[in-house]
Amino acid sequence: MSVYDGNKLAREALLDVAKLCAAAALKAPQITGKTEIKTLIITGEDLEPIIEALMVLGRLEMFNMLSYLCWKNLYDQGRPPVLLLIGTKVRASDLNYNCGGCGFLTCAEFNRYTKTVEPNPRLMIRGPACQWKIMDFAIACDWAAAAAWQYNITNRVEIATGMAASALGYLPDCDVVMGLPVGPNEDLYWYSRDVLTYMLPHEMWHERTIKDFPTLFATFPGNGRQELKLTEKWWKQPYVRSYQAKSFEEMEQLREGIDKDLAELREKWKERIQKLNNNN
Repeated sequence: MSVYDGNKLAREALLDVAKLCAAAALKAPQITGKTEIKTLIITGEDLEPIIEALMVLGRLEMFNMLSYLCWKNLYDQGRPPVLLLIGTKVRASDLNYNCGGCGFLTCAEFNRYTKTVEPNPRLMIRGPACQWKIMDFAIACDWAAAAAWQYNITNRVEIATGMAASALGYLPDCDVVMGLPVGPNEDLYWYSRDVLTYMLPHEMWHERTIKDFPTLFATFPGNGRQELKLTEKWWKQPYVRSYQAKSFEEMEQLREGIDKDLAELREKWKERIQKLNNNN
């Protein structure tokens, strides 16, 4: 007879569930039947490069920062989820459907064009993309997530971890990569994101919300003097009509800095990433 720590075994079971999620992604029904799905499972200390890349990408896009904080919180607590990466190629069509969904009249035109342009590494999909293969890929991601839910394991298909992994060089042959965190062993961690209430100051949330949704802070336009309510006592603040976004030049400088930092991370973790890719 033996006694086991149920919580510890539950955490260990996340890897088994991740394997079943990968199997579900590979088994998922396809529209074309010609989309090759690639998967990679990352655990433990091998999550460190992904987490560091999320922090870098978080300087540009808020959803990357939210994922970084959620992953960092769990990793620091010693209970990180298992990460399943799902990817595929979408920059070529062998279908001959000639549907026009990609913006070209024929698959042949689409294929010729993709050979003439380099994909933008800053985008979540290194397009242009065959829409049928994108749908096949989405179905595979859905089936993987559904498999985890069948075992009552919290999960969420993430753009953020997929972008971080792709930027570092995981699944290098794939044009699009998504991440599926399998775990932790608690309800709706990736949706409620309670961790953010104490890891981010209220002032930061307030400023970010104003930037993203300025119309929600606008006064009634019928009085002839519409303005934005940026402070608690907005009627005493200086008149504010609009919220100034960063200039294109400032954004490009930010992106260039992020590209530089990602290149340094790729060099730092090159051997570990190559080893994981070679074992796949």
